[in-house]
Amino acid sequence: MDNSIVLVSCAVLIWTTAVQDLLHRKIPNYIVMAGAIVGFLLQGWAAGAGGVLAATYGLVVGLAILLPGYLMGFTGAGDAKLMAAIGTFLGPVGVLQAALISIFGGGIIAIGFALSALVHRQSISPWGRYALMMRTLVITGRPLYIPPAEGEVMGKKFPFAVSIALGTTAWIVWQWPLA
Repeated sequence: MDNSIVLVSCAVLIWTTAVQDLLHRKIPNYIVMAGAIVGFLLQGWAAGAGGVLAATYGLVVGLAILLPGYLMGFTGAGDAKLMAAIGTFLGPVGVLQAALISIFGGGIIAIGFALSALVHRQSISPWGRYALMMRTLVITGRPLYIPPAEGEVMGKKFPFAVSIALGTTAWIVWQWPLA
């Protein structure tokens, strides 16, 4: 079987969830579960038992990458489940690479969110809070976390599925055969 079917199916999953996350700030379980099932079926069809094993390892690695972020409150459960579903398509190494690209891209988007407070004066800027946390660290040697104030740009729910979609798409394009 051509690997293109697996990669195109993965792209459909990630962009469907990205749109859902943008519109509703939620990733529906039925989409993620259906995606994981399709990933397992395609891997089984493409490579037999070895493909199913790769999908299983990919699921575990994908979940393990974003689970700590979920447990610390940085990402949502849907983001972790989405990365696990992506792992069924890409396998353990592919999902690790796609996740690292996604996290890097998410960091750039988050910096853009923070910088937008400088341009849009109607939102509360996080820079004063960041400065206080940094001064406290420098003076006391102890980190201090101050949660975002209500209305602060960094307190808004961040649709991380968009970063996952961009990062995974970048990985797919990077892997796509040119011949």
